[in-house]
Amino acid sequence: MKNAVRFLIAGAVLASAVQIYAQEAPAGPPAVVQVIREDVKEGRDAAHEKTESAVMQALAKAKYPNQVFGMTNVTGTSQAWFLEGFASFAAMEESAGFLAKIPEFGTLDAADAEMRAGSRLYIAVYRPDLSFGVDKINLPKCRYFTINTLRIRGGQEQEFTDLAKQVIAALQKAGDDQGAATYQVVSGAPNGTFMLFEPIESLKSMDSYPQRQQALMQALGDAGRAKVAKAGADIIANEESVLFRINPKMSYVTKEFASQDPDFWMPKTTKTVTKAPAKGAEKAGEKTASK
Repeated sequence: MKNAVRFLIAGAVLASAVQIYAQEAPAGPPAVVQVIREDVKEGRDAAHEKTESAVMQALAKAKYPNQVFGMTNVTGTSQAWFLEGFASFAAMEESAGFLAKIPEFGTLDAADAEMRAGSRLYIAVYRPDLSFGVDKINLPKCRYFTINTLRIRGGQEQEFTDLAKQVIAALQKAGDDQGAATYQVVSGAPNGTFMLFEPIESLKSMDSYPQRQQALMQALGDAGRAKVAKAGADIIANEESVLFRINPKMSYVTKEFASQDPDFWMPKTTKTVTKAPAKGAEKAGEKTASK
């Protein structure tokens, strides 16, 4: 995980974030999320996992007060993403200060850099008005994340908000059960960038996608479908969807969190135990050797 202490948040970014996230932080998804994207060199995935595991062990040793979710790509280019949520920008600054005091962190980051082709850090704020079904998400049981990154055309943010709310209303009407937390990037990407995080417990849920999509279209109705299709083409400049697999070795979570699914988050290592030879066999061996 790229050293997260080397950043400053400009006043303009803070002002934008405060305007977007003026209400009190919700009990569900964190108000602020830091996303670190690492582009992993081809053939270095296993070695990268080892260096990241060492980073997480250092966080555990130092009793780092925040959780980090590490994941690797299933689709797309070779990537590793790390998600870290905060209740506020002040909490994010405190965590950065904590990391700066871990003596081995710089050495670990340098070792990890050998496995990376590049990296990027994003800071985003939660948009509860553009999120759906977050109360249905059981994060400790999730194994995958689908992350959809959208870029909105300049000056179209309000139109995008209206479009998203229309789709959310249709999803609710259709009884869709796939939750999605939406964040707006305020630093690290072009203006108008949104990320939709969809935690998934099993890939089996993707088998029902055609039926869910059909239910959504029916809920929108003929007029709604035409409006959404036109608005989407006019508002969204580009969109990318990548499927990730959560990696517990590259994550750092609390014991309380891990205890909800210990077999996944705290897998037991199998050790080979060599039994000592029986006394009779030992003596027999000595006698044979002495002949």
